[in-house]
Amino acid sequence: MLRKMTMALAGAVLLLATPALAGDKYHVYKTSNGECEIDTRDHAAMKNQRGTDNCKGHHDYRLDAEKTRKEQVKSGACKCPSGNNC
Repeated sequence: MLRKMTMALAGAVLLLATPALAGDKYHVYKTSNGECEIDTRDHAAMKNQRGTDNCKGHHDYRLDAEKTRKEQVKSGACKCPSGNNC
């Protein structure tokens, strides 16, 4: 009985978390210091927390966001964040 309840609870948590995870898009932002940063925050949250909402691209996958950041750095639109390999 306890095992069935645990499995049902785990299933409910997974079911409720799936839409939240699906909406987690990646954005490439140019920050106030000129760096290209990949973040999952929306424009309003980024503006509030980092002082910028200069978005260079929206992507469903992190690899696509990294590709856009690399292109933006190559074109000179922004610079690679320190400690990252762009």
